[in-house]
Amino acid sequence: MWMARALVVGTIASCALVADASAAATKTTTSSKKKTASKKSAKKTATRTTSKKTKSKKRRTRARRKVATAKSHKVLVPSTPSVTTSSHHGDGRVRYGRDNMPPGFAWPPTKQMLAGIKACEATLSAAELPFEPAPPLGLLADPIYVPSMEIAGIAYTPAYGKTKPALDCQLARVLVAIGPQLYALGVRGVHYGSIYRNTNVRVHGQTKNILSRHALGLAMDIKAFVDQNGRILDVELEYLKGDPLLHAIEDTINKSTDFRIVLTPGNDPLSHYNHFHIEASVDYTGF
Repeated sequence: MWMARALVVGTIASCALVADASAAATKTTTSSKKKTASKKSAKKTATRTTSKKTKSKKRRTRARRKVATAKSHKVLVPSTPSVTTSSHHGDGRVRYGRDNMPPGFAWPPTKQMLAGIKACEATLSAAELPFEPAPPLGLLADPIYVPSMEIAGIAYTPAYGKTKPALDCQLARVLVAIGPQLYALGVRGVHYGSIYRNTNVRVHGQTKNILSRHALGLAMDIKAFVDQNGRILDVELEYLKGDPLLHAIEDTINKSTDFRIVLTPGNDPLSHYNHFHIEASVDYTGF
């Protein structure tokens, strides 16, 4: 009997020990899992924090870049003309204001500018140059299309692509005016690089904080001319060789008060080494 009791007691004790050991093991496992979970949670938190910091840093960097870009390209367009009464240089060209804007220019266009627009379109009609209105574009006071892009017997074709260009009426007006003289020199074609381009002035290798005439649709970059024999005169390749036709074109445009300036590899070899930059001279104060 006592042996049976002893056996039962031993069995119970053994079970208790096993239970205690199992409980201890379970507790240890649970504790270990909690520690692991805690480490994972801490790691995730750290990763999220690092990720947030990285994203925040990237946002700040982008913001700084945007601010820097905005500052470097910020150009104030006058709501009232900076020059209300025009004057002229000794060569007869009209003087522009310090902001590089044509006399009488403001945005939105003033009544004087609207009168100038009407007069410009009348000039194109009198010259029998077909044109049509173009959608609003940048600071073009009077954006138009010339569907044929043939002006005064000279064919204007894009050097890159086949995009129909929008230009200000005033640029078309001066191309009509200079056309007969260029035609007489033997010019039959012009390959242009760009007309409208929302950029600042770049000259002598430096970008200035004033708007280019391209931003007003008043300028054209010319890559090459075509003569009456079909010869293509690439400005970059032929100008510095002293090609007589290219230099005659430069002289003719320089003598015309319809143009404010012509930049070439001769007077600006850094920024205009491969094209002629021509600008219409505009004065809105006379309307």
